Amino acid sequence: MRLFAFQGTRYDVERAGTLAAPPFDQIDARRQAELHAADPCHFAHLTRPRSAEESRRLHRAWTADGTVAREPRPCLYAYRIDLADGQRRLGLCGLIGIEDPAAEIIRPHESTVEKTIDERLGLLETTRTDYEPILVLCERSAEFEALLERTTAGPALVTHTDEFGHDHHLFRIADAETCERFRQLLSTSPGWIADGHHRYRVASEFARRHRPAAGTAAAAKLAVITSLASPGLKIDPIHRALTVPIELAAARAATLDASPWQGSSGAELAAAVAAAPQPAIGIRPHDGPAEIWRLDPATAPADWPESATRLAAAVVHTALFERFGLEPGASHDGTTVYRSDPDQLFAEVESGDARVGIWLPPTSPELFAGAVAAGDRLPPKWTRFAPKLVSGLVWCPHDAEIA
Repeated sequence: MRLFAFQGTRYDVERAGTLAAPPFDQIDARRQAELHAADPCHFAHLTRPRSAEESRRLHRAWTADGTVAREPRPCLYAYRIDLADGQRRLGLCGLIGIEDPAAEIIRPHESTVEKTIDERLGLLETTRTDYEPILVLCERSAEFEALLERTTAGPALVTHTDEFGHDHHLFRIADAETCERFRQLLSTSPGWIADGHHRYRVASEFARRHRPAAGTAAAAKLAVITSLASPGLKIDPIHRALTVPIELAAARAATLDASPWQGSSGAELAAAVAAAPQPAIGIRPHDGPAEIWRLDPATAPADWPESATRLAAAVVHTALFERFGLEPGASHDGTTVYRSDPDQLFAEVESGDARVGIWLPPTSPELFAGAVAAGDRLPPKWTRFAPKLVSGLVWCPHDAEIA
Protein backbone atom coordinates (compact mmCIF):
# COMPACT_ATOMS: atom_id res chain seq x y z
CA MET A 1 0.00 0.00 0.00
CA ARG A 2 1.08 3.61 -0.48
CA LEU A 3 1.76 5.53 2.73
CA PHE A 4 1.97 9.32 3.05
CA ALA A 5 2.96 11.61 5.90
CA PHE A 6 0.62 14.58 6.29
CA GLN A 7 0.20 17.91 8.06
CA GLY A 8 -2.03 16.77 10.87
CA THR A 9 -4.56 19.05 12.51
CA ARG A 10 -4.98 18.60 16.27
CA TYR A 11 -6.54 20.28 19.26
CA ASP A 12 -4.19 22.91 20.73
CA VAL A 13 -5.86 23.18 24.13
CA GLU A 14 -5.02 21.56 27.47
CA ARG A 15 -8.25 19.56 27.56
CA ALA A 16 -7.52 17.96 24.15
CA GLY A 17 -7.70 14.46 25.59
CA THR A 18 -11.30 14.96 26.72
CA LEU A 19 -12.53 16.15 23.32
CA ALA A 20 -12.01 12.98 21.25
CA ALA A 21 -15.12 11.10 20.14
CA PRO A 22 -16.19 7.55 19.34
CA PRO A 23 -16.49 6.77 15.61
CA PHE A 24 -19.55 8.36 13.99
CA ASP A 25 -21.37 5.04 13.65
CA GLN A 26 -21.17 4.51 17.42
CA ILE A 27 -23.02 7.77 18.16
CA ASP A 28 -26.80 7.52 18.17
CA ALA A 29 -29.14 10.46 18.75
CA ARG A 30 -28.98 10.18 22.56
CA ARG A 31 -25.19 9.94 22.58
CA GLN A 32 -24.95 12.83 20.10
CA ALA A 33 -26.90 15.06 22.47
CA GLU A 34 -24.71 14.04 25.42
CA LEU A 35 -21.43 14.69 23.59
CA HIS A 36 -22.61 18.01 22.14
CA ALA A 37 -23.57 19.14 25.62
CA ALA A 38 -20.28 17.95 27.14
CA ASP A 39 -18.16 20.67 25.51
CA PRO A 40 -18.81 23.26 22.76
CA CYS A 41 -15.57 22.06 21.11
CA HIS A 42 -16.19 18.32 21.37
CA PHE A 43 -15.19 16.47 18.21
CA ALA A 44 -18.67 14.99 17.88
CA HIS A 45 -19.81 18.48 16.75
CA LEU A 46 -17.77 17.81 13.59
CA THR A 47 -18.44 14.12 12.97
CA ARG A 48 -22.07 14.04 14.13
CA PRO A 49 -23.11 17.63 13.44
CA ARG A 50 -26.59 19.03 13.17
CA SER A 51 -25.71 19.75 9.54
CA ALA A 52 -22.69 19.43 7.27
CA GLU A 53 -22.53 23.22 7.00
CA GLU A 54 -22.33 23.52 10.79
CA SER A 55 -19.37 21.13 10.81
CA ARG A 56 -17.54 23.26 8.26
CA ARG A 57 -18.34 26.48 10.11
CA LEU A 58 -17.18 25.16 13.46
CA HIS A 59 -13.93 23.79 12.09
CA ARG A 60 -13.13 27.13 10.49
CA ALA A 61 -13.97 28.97 13.72
CA TRP A 62 -11.82 26.64 15.85
CA THR A 63 -8.93 27.09 13.43
CA ALA A 64 -9.28 30.87 13.52
CA ASP A 65 -9.37 31.13 17.33
CA GLY A 66 -6.53 28.62 17.90
CA THR A 67 -8.60 25.80 19.35
CA VAL A 68 -7.10 23.56 16.67
CA ALA A 69 -3.77 23.96 14.86
CA ARG A 70 -2.00 22.36 11.92
CA GLU A 71 1.47 20.81 12.04
CA PRO A 72 4.14 22.95 10.31
CA ARG A 73 5.21 20.03 8.09
CA PRO A 74 4.05 16.51 7.16
CA CYS A 75 4.67 13.73 9.64
CA LEU A 76 3.36 10.33 10.69
CA TYR A 77 1.97 9.37 14.09
CA ALA A 78 2.20 6.31 16.28
CA TYR A 79 -1.17 5.37 17.79
CA ARG A 80 -0.89 3.20 20.89
CA ILE A 81 -3.80 1.74 22.80
CA ASP A 82 -3.16 0.52 26.33
CA LEU A 83 -6.03 -1.87 26.86
CA ALA A 84 -7.84 -2.06 30.16
CA ASP A 85 -6.79 -5.72 30.49
CA GLY A 86 -3.10 -4.80 30.35
CA GLN A 87 -2.45 -5.64 26.69
CA ARG A 88 -1.14 -3.10 24.17
CA ARG A 89 -2.00 -2.48 20.50
CA LEU A 90 0.27 -0.43 18.27
CA GLY A 91 -0.65 1.30 15.03
CA LEU A 92 0.79 3.78 12.56
CA CYS A 93 -1.39 6.76 11.63
CA GLY A 94 -0.90 8.23 8.17
CA LEU A 95 -2.63 8.59 4.82
CA ILE A 96 -2.99 5.65 2.44
CA GLY A 97 -3.58 6.06 -1.27
CA ILE A 98 -7.02 5.45 -2.72
CA GLU A 99 -6.52 2.46 -5.01
CA ASP A 100 -8.28 0.82 -7.94
CA PRO A 101 -10.28 -2.05 -6.41
CA ALA A 102 -9.09 -4.35 -9.20
CA ALA A 103 -5.51 -3.94 -8.01
CA GLU A 104 -6.41 -5.58 -4.65
CA ILE A 105 -3.97 -3.33 -2.81
CA ILE A 106 -6.58 -2.12 -0.32
CA ARG A 107 -8.95 -5.00 0.33
CA PRO A 108 -12.43 -4.50 1.75
CA HIS A 109 -14.31 -7.55 2.93
CA GLU A 110 -17.82 -6.39 3.81
CA SER A 111 -20.77 -4.93 1.94
CA THR A 112 -21.77 -1.32 2.66
CA VAL A 113 -25.12 0.46 2.97
CA GLU A 114 -25.90 3.13 0.36
CA LYS A 115 -27.78 5.43 2.75
CA THR A 116 -24.74 5.72 5.01
CA ILE A 117 -22.44 6.30 2.05
CA ASP A 118 -24.55 9.19 0.75
CA GLU A 119 -24.81 10.84 4.18
CA ARG A 120 -21.07 10.75 4.87
CA LEU A 121 -20.16 11.75 1.32
CA GLY A 122 -22.24 14.89 1.75
CA LEU A 123 -20.30 15.74 4.91
CA LEU A 124 -16.95 15.20 3.18
CA GLU A 125 -17.93 17.26 0.14
CA THR A 126 -19.02 20.14 2.40
CA THR A 127 -16.11 20.13 4.83
CA ARG A 128 -13.29 18.85 2.57
CA THR A 129 -11.79 17.37 5.72
CA ASP A 130 -10.95 13.74 6.53
CA TYR A 131 -12.05 13.58 10.16
CA GLU A 132 -11.93 9.90 11.06
CA PRO A 133 -9.31 7.19 10.49
CA ILE A 134 -10.05 3.68 9.34
CA LEU A 135 -8.30 0.64 10.79
CA VAL A 136 -6.20 -1.24 8.25
CA LEU A 137 -4.25 -4.44 8.84
CA CYS A 138 -0.88 -5.11 7.23
CA GLU A 139 1.16 -8.28 6.92
CA ARG A 140 3.17 -9.51 9.88
CA SER A 141 6.44 -7.65 10.29
CA ALA A 142 8.70 -7.80 13.33
CA GLU A 143 10.55 -4.70 12.12
CA PHE A 144 7.30 -2.75 11.78
CA GLU A 145 6.34 -3.64 15.35
CA ALA A 146 9.81 -2.83 16.70
CA LEU A 147 9.91 0.53 14.91
CA LEU A 148 6.53 1.44 16.37
CA GLU A 149 7.73 0.48 19.83
CA ARG A 150 10.67 2.88 19.52
CA THR A 151 8.47 5.76 18.36
CA THR A 152 6.25 5.46 21.47
CA ALA A 153 9.11 5.72 23.96
CA GLY A 154 8.61 9.42 24.76
CA PRO A 155 5.64 11.41 26.06
CA ALA A 156 2.42 11.34 24.05
CA LEU A 157 1.05 14.40 22.29
CA VAL A 158 -2.40 13.59 23.62
CA THR A 159 -4.06 10.81 25.61
CA HIS A 160 -7.74 9.93 25.65
CA THR A 161 -9.38 7.39 27.95
CA ASP A 162 -12.48 5.87 26.36
CA GLU A 163 -15.63 4.72 28.13
CA PHE A 164 -14.26 1.17 28.42
CA GLY A 165 -11.08 2.23 30.23
CA HIS A 166 -8.69 1.91 27.26
CA ASP A 167 -6.05 4.64 26.96
CA HIS A 168 -5.44 5.97 23.43
CA HIS A 169 -2.08 7.75 22.94
CA LEU A 170 -0.79 9.69 19.93
CA PHE A 171 2.93 10.26 19.23
CA ARG A 172 4.44 12.42 16.49
CA ILE A 173 6.96 10.82 14.07
CA ALA A 174 8.75 13.70 12.36
CA ASP A 175 12.08 12.04 11.50
CA ALA A 176 12.28 11.73 7.71
CA GLU A 177 14.39 8.56 7.81
CA THR A 178 11.93 6.78 10.09
CA CYS A 179 8.97 7.88 7.95
CA GLU A 180 10.71 6.56 4.85
CA ARG A 181 11.41 3.21 6.50
CA PHE A 182 7.74 2.84 7.40
CA ARG A 183 6.87 3.68 3.81
CA GLN A 184 9.23 0.99 2.52
CA LEU A 185 7.95 -1.65 4.93
CA LEU A 186 4.34 -1.10 3.88
CA SER A 187 4.99 -0.74 0.15
CA THR A 188 4.92 -4.50 -0.39
CA SER A 189 1.98 -5.27 1.90
CA PRO A 190 -1.68 -5.19 0.93
CA GLY A 191 -3.99 -3.46 3.37
CA TRP A 192 -7.01 -5.28 4.76
CA ILE A 193 -9.75 -2.91 5.90
CA ALA A 194 -10.60 -4.09 9.39
CA ASP A 195 -12.92 -1.26 10.44
CA GLY A 196 -14.13 1.64 8.31
CA HIS A 197 -15.48 0.16 5.09
CA HIS A 198 -17.99 2.99 4.73
CA ARG A 199 -15.34 5.65 5.34
CA TYR A 200 -12.97 4.17 2.76
CA ARG A 201 -15.75 3.87 0.22
CA VAL A 202 -16.78 7.49 0.86
CA ALA A 203 -13.19 8.62 0.23
CA SER A 204 -13.07 6.50 -2.93
CA GLU A 205 -16.35 7.92 -4.21
CA PHE A 206 -15.17 11.45 -3.49
CA ALA A 207 -12.01 10.79 -5.51
CA ARG A 208 -14.05 9.30 -8.36
CA ARG A 209 -16.39 12.29 -8.52
CA HIS A 210 -13.89 15.10 -7.99
CA ARG A 211 -10.69 13.60 -9.45
CA PRO A 212 -8.21 15.23 -7.06
CA ALA A 213 -4.60 15.40 -8.18
CA ALA A 214 -2.43 12.42 -7.29
CA GLY A 215 -0.24 13.07 -4.28
CA THR A 216 -2.80 15.25 -2.51
CA ALA A 217 -4.69 14.55 0.70
CA ALA A 218 -7.98 14.42 -1.19
CA ALA A 219 -6.68 11.41 -3.13
CA ALA A 220 -5.89 9.48 0.06
CA LYS A 221 -7.57 8.23 3.24
CA LEU A 222 -6.64 8.75 6.88
CA ALA A 223 -5.84 5.36 8.42
CA VAL A 224 -4.28 3.63 11.39
CA ILE A 225 -2.29 0.62 10.21
CA THR A 226 -1.82 -2.28 12.59
CA SER A 227 0.16 -5.45 11.99
CA LEU A 228 -1.55 -8.82 12.10
CA ALA A 229 1.16 -9.66 14.64
CA SER A 230 0.06 -7.01 17.13
CA PRO A 231 -0.58 -8.86 20.43
CA GLY A 232 -3.43 -6.52 21.34
CA LEU A 233 -5.41 -7.19 18.15
CA LYS A 234 -8.78 -8.61 19.18
CA ILE A 235 -11.62 -9.52 16.81
CA ASP A 236 -14.87 -9.83 18.69
CA PRO A 237 -18.07 -11.19 17.15
CA ILE A 238 -21.16 -9.24 16.24
CA HIS A 239 -24.19 -11.39 16.96
CA ARG A 240 -27.44 -11.58 14.99
CA ALA A 241 -31.11 -11.21 15.84
CA LEU A 242 -33.81 -12.24 13.39
CA THR A 243 -37.02 -10.22 13.52
CA VAL A 244 -39.16 -12.93 11.90
CA PRO A 245 -39.96 -16.45 13.12
CA ILE A 246 -38.20 -19.25 11.25
CA GLU A 247 -38.29 -23.04 11.05
CA LEU A 248 -35.07 -24.44 12.51
CA ALA A 249 -35.44 -28.11 11.58
CA ALA A 250 -34.02 -27.94 8.05
CA ALA A 251 -31.01 -25.90 9.14
CA ARG A 252 -30.38 -28.09 12.19
CA ALA A 253 -30.31 -31.16 9.96
CA ALA A 254 -27.43 -29.63 7.95
CA THR A 255 -25.15 -29.19 10.99
CA LEU A 256 -22.45 -31.57 12.18
CA ASP A 257 -23.92 -31.53 15.66
CA ALA A 258 -26.69 -29.74 17.57
CA SER A 259 -26.66 -29.97 21.35
CA PRO A 260 -28.87 -28.34 23.99
CA TRP A 261 -27.41 -25.58 26.13
CA GLN A 262 -28.42 -24.66 29.65
CA GLY A 263 -27.57 -21.20 30.94
CA SER A 264 -29.02 -17.90 32.03
CA SER A 265 -27.20 -15.18 30.10
CA GLY A 266 -26.05 -14.20 26.65
CA ALA A 267 -22.48 -13.81 27.88
CA GLU A 268 -22.48 -17.44 29.05
CA LEU A 269 -23.84 -18.62 25.71
CA ALA A 270 -21.24 -16.54 23.83
CA ALA A 271 -18.47 -18.09 25.95
CA ALA A 272 -19.77 -21.59 25.25
CA VAL A 273 -19.81 -20.86 21.52
CA ALA A 274 -16.23 -19.55 21.64
CA ALA A 275 -15.11 -22.74 23.41
CA ALA A 276 -16.84 -25.11 20.98
CA PRO A 277 -15.09 -26.76 17.99
CA GLN A 278 -15.30 -24.28 15.16
CA PRO A 279 -17.20 -23.15 13.21
CA ALA A 280 -20.01 -23.03 15.72
CA ILE A 281 -22.93 -20.81 16.72
CA GLY A 282 -25.40 -20.52 19.55
CA ILE A 283 -29.02 -20.27 18.50
CA ARG A 284 -32.13 -19.58 20.55
CA PRO A 285 -35.68 -19.00 19.31
CA HIS A 286 -38.06 -16.96 21.43
CA ASP A 287 -40.32 -19.96 21.94
CA GLY A 288 -37.70 -22.64 22.52
CA PRO A 289 -34.47 -23.62 24.27
CA ALA A 290 -30.97 -22.55 23.26
CA GLU A 291 -28.66 -24.90 21.36
CA ILE A 292 -25.06 -24.92 20.18
CA TRP A 293 -24.64 -25.93 16.57
CA ARG A 294 -21.40 -27.15 15.00
CA LEU A 295 -21.58 -25.96 11.43
CA ASP A 296 -20.51 -27.96 8.38
CA PRO A 297 -17.97 -26.01 6.25
CA ALA A 298 -19.06 -28.08 3.25
CA THR A 299 -22.39 -26.23 3.21
CA ALA A 300 -20.66 -22.92 2.37
CA PRO A 301 -20.43 -21.87 -1.31
CA ALA A 302 -18.09 -24.20 -3.20
CA ASP A 303 -16.08 -21.35 -4.75
CA TRP A 304 -15.14 -19.75 -1.40
CA PRO A 305 -11.59 -19.93 0.00
CA GLU A 306 -11.19 -22.77 2.49
CA SER A 307 -10.55 -20.30 5.32
CA ALA A 308 -13.80 -18.46 4.58
CA THR A 309 -15.78 -21.68 4.89
CA ARG A 310 -14.56 -21.93 8.49
CA LEU A 311 -16.14 -18.59 9.40
CA ALA A 312 -19.39 -19.10 11.27
CA ALA A 313 -20.88 -15.83 10.00
CA ALA A 314 -20.22 -16.81 6.39
CA VAL A 315 -21.95 -20.17 6.77
CA VAL A 316 -24.88 -18.56 8.62
CA HIS A 317 -25.56 -15.96 5.93
CA THR A 318 -25.39 -18.46 3.07
CA ALA A 319 -26.28 -22.03 3.91
CA LEU A 320 -28.35 -21.42 7.05
CA PHE A 321 -30.25 -18.33 5.90
CA GLU A 322 -31.34 -20.25 2.82
CA ARG A 323 -32.50 -23.18 4.94
CA PHE A 324 -34.31 -20.75 7.25
CA GLY A 325 -36.36 -19.71 4.22
CA LEU A 326 -35.03 -16.14 4.26
CA GLU A 327 -34.74 -14.00 1.15
CA PRO A 328 -31.25 -13.10 -0.21
CA GLY A 329 -31.63 -9.52 1.05
CA ALA A 330 -32.28 -10.57 4.65
CA SER A 331 -28.86 -9.29 5.72
CA HIS A 332 -29.78 -5.69 4.81
CA ASP A 333 -33.56 -5.29 4.74
CA GLY A 334 -34.19 -5.20 8.49
CA THR A 335 -34.80 -8.94 8.87
CA THR A 336 -31.38 -9.22 10.52
CA VAL A 337 -30.40 -6.93 13.40
CA TYR A 338 -26.80 -6.80 14.63
CA ARG A 339 -25.86 -6.81 18.31
CA SER A 340 -22.36 -6.66 19.82
CA ASP A 341 -23.65 -7.16 23.37
CA PRO A 342 -24.57 -10.86 23.89
CA ASP A 343 -26.67 -10.09 26.95
CA GLN A 344 -28.70 -7.47 25.08
CA LEU A 345 -29.46 -10.06 22.42
CA PHE A 346 -30.44 -12.60 25.08
CA ALA A 347 -32.87 -10.12 26.66
CA GLU A 348 -34.41 -9.24 23.29
CA VAL A 349 -35.06 -12.90 22.51
CA GLU A 350 -36.60 -13.48 25.94
CA SER A 351 -38.92 -10.48 25.53
CA GLY A 352 -39.91 -11.41 21.99
CA ASP A 353 -38.44 -8.25 20.47
CA ALA A 354 -36.26 -10.69 18.52
CA ARG A 355 -37.73 -13.94 17.27
CA VAL A 356 -34.39 -15.74 17.04
CA GLY A 357 -30.92 -14.97 18.41
CA ILE A 358 -27.69 -16.20 16.82
CA TRP A 359 -24.44 -15.97 18.82
CA LEU A 360 -21.17 -16.05 16.86
CA PRO A 361 -17.61 -16.90 17.95
CA PRO A 362 -14.62 -14.53 17.88
CA THR A 363 -12.24 -14.60 14.89
CA SER A 364 -8.46 -14.97 15.00
CA PRO A 365 -6.32 -12.49 13.00
CA GLU A 366 -4.98 -15.42 10.97
CA LEU A 367 -8.45 -16.64 10.05
CA PHE A 368 -9.50 -13.09 9.18
CA ALA A 369 -6.52 -12.63 6.85
CA GLY A 370 -7.05 -15.97 5.16
CA ALA A 371 -10.76 -15.38 4.66
CA VAL A 372 -10.31 -12.05 2.88
CA ALA A 373 -7.13 -12.92 0.97
CA ALA A 374 -9.08 -13.84 -2.17
CA GLY A 375 -10.97 -10.56 -2.14
CA ASP A 376 -14.39 -12.07 -1.43
CA ARG A 377 -17.03 -9.85 0.17
CA LEU A 378 -18.23 -11.55 3.31
CA PRO A 379 -21.39 -10.90 5.37
CA PRO A 380 -21.91 -7.45 6.84
CA LYS A 381 -20.80 -6.79 10.41
CA TRP A 382 -19.14 -10.15 10.92
CA THR A 383 -16.18 -8.71 12.82
CA ARG A 384 -15.71 -6.07 15.50
CA PHE A 385 -12.14 -5.02 16.09
CA ALA A 386 -11.84 -4.00 19.70
CA PRO A 387 -11.19 -1.48 20.94
CA LYS A 388 -12.46 0.98 18.35
CA LEU A 389 -10.20 3.80 17.25
CA VAL A 390 -11.29 7.19 18.54
CA SER A 391 -11.72 10.27 16.36
CA GLY A 392 -10.27 13.66 17.23
CA LEU A 393 -6.67 12.86 18.12
CA VAL A 394 -5.48 13.99 14.67
CA TRP A 395 -7.23 14.62 11.36
CA CYS A 396 -6.49 15.89 7.86
CA PRO A 397 -8.08 18.72 5.84
CA HIS A 398 -7.82 18.11 2.09
CA ASP A 399 -5.61 21.16 1.63
CA ALA A 400 -2.94 19.79 3.98
CA GLU A 401 0.50 19.16 2.55
CA ILE A 402 1.50 15.47 2.29
CA ALA A 403 4.80 13.74 1.58
